[in-house]
Amino acid sequence: MGRSFSPRAVVNYAVFGFFLLLGYKIFLGGNDKKSSDPFRDITNDHPKNVRGQSENSENVLPGADYKGQGHEGKVEEDRDPIDVGDLPKDLANDETDEKLQQKEKEYLQDQLDKHQVNLDKEKKARDDAFLPDGVDWEVEKEMVKRRSVFFQSIKEREQPMEEHEFRDMHEADDNFAFVTAGSHSTFPATIQFIYSIQYFYPDSSIGIYDIGLTSDEKTFINSLCNTEVISMWLQVWPEELYKMRHRVWRPLLIQFAAGKYAHFIYIEPGKYVYKQAIKDYIIHSRLHGVTVGGKQLKYSSFVVTNPHMYTFLTTDEKKLQKTPHFEFSVLIVHNTKRVNNFFLRYLTACTMEDYCIAPPGAKPNCDYNLGNNKKFANCHRYDESAMNLILNRWHDYKPSEYLMKDIVTKDYDGKDMSKRVKVCHPIKNDEV
Repeated sequence: MGRSFSPRAVVNYAVFGFFLLLGYKIFLGGNDKKSSDPFRDITNDHPKNVRGQSENSENVLPGADYKGQGHEGKVEEDRDPIDVGDLPKDLANDETDEKLQQKEKEYLQDQLDKHQVNLDKEKKARDDAFLPDGVDWEVEKEMVKRRSVFFQSIKEREQPMEEHEFRDMHEADDNFAFVTAGSHSTFPATIQFIYSIQYFYPDSSIGIYDIGLTSDEKTFINSLCNTEVISMWLQVWPEELYKMRHRVWRPLLIQFAAGKYAHFIYIEPGKYVYKQAIKDYIIHSRLHGVTVGGKQLKYSSFVVTNPHMYTFLTTDEKKLQKTPHFEFSVLIVHNTKRVNNFFLRYLTACTMEDYCIAPPGAKPNCDYNLGNNKKFANCHRYDESAMNLILNRWHDYKPSEYLMKDIVTKDYDGKDMSKRVKVCHPIKNDEV
């Protein structure tokens, strides 16, 4: 008994024969035009080379399942670069062709994905883990060289000490000096700060470090009781340091104050002391020599610190990620060997090395909202980042050892206190 054919099969074979004959006549002379698609070999795609393929053919698309398709020698539907006109409706709607098309797309996408994975592996092997655009090897070489100089300077600043030397200090509370920075833009706030210290701690010395005061402003401040304007010597700073002075003046002020005063309390510019409650901070500071008054944030320093800073300030990144970043408005420092060895020498050395305090690519603005983010936000907090890293490493990432909430200062409220501050050295007419 002969093989029977369904009407649909007859139509399909007839249509196929028609297009095969038409293609043979049109393209008999050959066509050597190459496709611009790098993922295709068009030699066998040319209509004059199209042949029916059985399910056992060696050229079957890898991964495609041809069993049970309903037609032996089914011709694969032509791909986009080859335009053979509109297909008959009954063939265009054939589910078999749609499946073949889908299999082909999946295969090509799979090849692309594998290729991309290989590229990613190669890139990862080359790239710096913290620089998404790759490594600037010239910067890396310079970083290595500067790191060597950095640790040499750290070593030179080390002071010999006993393990428990200067751990419990018992100086008088009124032996602390209060210091801040003053500039022309913060002058009214500086006067309010001086007034608050004169009011609550009348016997304490007050140091105003000059970061941009006018001559008249300095003269007025120097006339106030127990108050002195102290130069930051900006005019003799190295050029690279001067260019980023707005990022580094706080660490240098802290170092200058440590050299001038045995014990001091730093208050952030633009703030004043509004109640007499500093004693708890002083007691806390006597254990290790440094206490920070400020606030913890929802994110860690890992999120807002350029990773190149770790090249200079050794950090346990896993612990850092679990430790909240702090902002500070009060800092109590005792000038002891212990404080120098664990805090000041690292902070000063980092400040003097621009690749540490402001690494290449560092910027203050973050790429996205911080919130309680856990990933690096591609931004940097400069001296604040350095202080977070140094204090956390010193105290094994336990903020309670160095941090207290600031409940003693407020922001400048706009009041003019120039008539209420105490004057001990009246200004002479020729000084005005």
